[in-house]
Amino acid sequence: MDCAMARIRAVIARSEVPEDPAHAENTLEWLLRLDPEADEALRIAALAHDIDRATPQRVRREDFPDYDSFKAAHARRSARLLRGILEDCGIDGAVAEEACRLVERHETGGDPRSDVLKDADSLSYFDVNLPLYFAREGRGETLRRCIWGIRRLSPVARTHLGQLQPVDPFLAGLISEALDKA
Repeated sequence: MDCAMARIRAVIARSEVPEDPAHAENTLEWLLRLDPEADEALRIAALAHDIDRATPQRVRREDFPDYDSFKAAHARRSARLLRGILEDCGIDGAVAEEACRLVERHETGGDPRSDVLKDADSLSYFDVNLPLYFAREGRGETLRRCIWGIRRLSPVARTHLGQLQPVDPFLAGLISEALDKA
């Protein structure tokens, strides 16, 4: 597993998206808070879930008619990239298959394991990504993304969202507005 985690980190470290390395690590941290007994497949998936974004050929939002189609393509490509790393590192077939399945479902969930990964990813967006996303995308897009992110949180994850307090009062207000609209 060390080989796979190191290779994933090396790819993510080259991302043009400045928050990607911190988001990957923070998603893994959130996963372990939500599920302290998370197995290898879940831990690998948490670190690698957005690996597509770290490559020059990443899926681009403007190539899709809506946000959900974009996110689905991103998840599929991330799973394909992860599969190559896991094969190269000799990760057990069942662990590799499950890690890739989880990455492919990290945007939508649908079962307890992919749901906990989706929650960890969503909480990390609010914990780490939000300030940089806002600086890059502006108020309107950030509000839309916050509403989308809140709607996908489980009831348990929503309780954790309430514990996150952005340093910037404007961003705290944006989260409050998104909560009201979600």
